[in-house]
Amino acid sequence: MSEIITNAIREYSPKRILLLFSGGHDSLCSTHYSATFLKSLGLDFTVYHGNTGIGIRQSRDYVRRTCMEQDWKLYEGYAGDAYEKLVSKYGFPGPQSHKFMYITLKERPLKKYITHFCKSSPYARENILLITGIRKSESRIRMGYRDFIKKEGSAVWLSPIFYWTESDSEIYMRQNELLRNPVKDKICISGECLCGAFAGNEEWAEIRHSFPEAALEIERLHKIAIQNGKPWGWASSPTKYYKHNPQGQMKMFMCIGCEEKKQQRRETISNINTI
Repeated sequence: MSEIITNAIREYSPKRILLLFSGGHDSLCSTHYSATFLKSLGLDFTVYHGNTGIGIRQSRDYVRRTCMEQDWKLYEGYAGDAYEKLVSKYGFPGPQSHKFMYITLKERPLKKYITHFCKSSPYARENILLITGIRKSESRIRMGYRDFIKKEGSAVWLSPIFYWTESDSEIYMRQNELLRNPVKDKICISGECLCGAFAGNEEWAEIRHSFPEAALEIERLHKIAIQNGKPWGWASSPTKYYKHNPQGQMKMFMCIGCEEKKQQRRETISNINTI
């Protein structure tokens, strides 16, 4: 893995090196390994955490605590109230909106940091090395990662643990006595982003049970969405909602006359049974 990092530095001569730490255990392993190696070379780096504005507080606390204990310089890119504005206007996102959620909540704050804080000027043709904890077998959600390295404009994306398995990450954490994320251990996600695009009902139940503070925030946003005519819930989508509640469809009801006849039949049947 050290050779992968060394070759990337040699080939792209990055102006800055960022270690992307989401709070997940894979990104913890990648960040810890890379930080240890870069320190041995005397190279400077910054740990970057994306604060989406709709994450679980305990996960952010975990990232901050880990960086403090490891003596890593941390920068948080913050998406502000972008998610609330999106939910207010469009309702909760479904799977088809995942890419847009990623761009708005994660990509834009990161690009802003790279452009205005990492490069010598916004238009400078300088490379920034982004070291991540993406694994090839981790998830179908990680679209576009077919190799451990790729370049997009000024950003050089590198994953030194690209070919690791989940077991490899667990072994590395135990060997290095790394602090575990309590959110990840409780609900199996790092919890830095609860946009809900790929979430399910079981995930919502786990969040309500283990992290009621985060659930209350989602419920607050749901009320705003309902007020703006977007009534489907978190971990749902307009497609699912309108499939079962077509727009313009009148609710079915029984007229008074039919209800009276129905009651008369009940009484008749009851009288017969008592004879």
